[in-house]
Amino acid sequence: MKIKHTLAFTALLAAFGASSAFAAGDRETLSVGASATDAAQVEAFLFPEAECENSKYQCLAVRPSSERSVGMELRFRTGSAELTPEAKAQLVGLGKALEARQGKLKPGEIVIEGHADARGSAELNKKLSEERARAVVKHLVSTHSVDSKTLKPVGVGKDRLKDASHPDAEINRRVELVRTAI
Repeated sequence: MKIKHTLAFTALLAAFGASSAFAAGDRETLSVGASATDAAQVEAFLFPEAECENSKYQCLAVRPSSERSVGMELRFRTGSAELTPEAKAQLVGLGKALEARQGKLKPGEIVIEGHADARGSAELNKKLSEERARAVVKHLVSTHSVDSKTLKPVGVGKDRLKDASHPDAEINRRVELVRTAI
């Protein structure tokens, strides 16, 4: 009985938090920085409804109604879309979390956003950020057997700098994963 109440309370808190973020037009973000992602943490944040899939009792966990993203400082060398060994290591937990959701995700539900710093032209940065997103998709599909149809690579270019006060900073050359809203 105590578990039911805990899950119900958690679901209500999650629903309230999601509706607040949705009303503000912001996405909720789990920032993992430059460290390796933890599969359980990513899965619990992006897919809270997974908690109910194997339960024998009524569960009130719901799919978030706002976008949720995993902010990874998955960095690239200037002008490059090649994944470094460090970047591949960072993707392990994310790959495992997505692999666990095999067959439960809709086509394009997970958007892989590539970003670039402010060096170079807008056209070059848009192309480079798309290549970075595609490199992550390719890695997740080949290494973790994630269904490619569920992943949608998108190049943002230099439009959303993480550190706008330092537009050429390494932190702006990154990839973010976004679970789209309902």
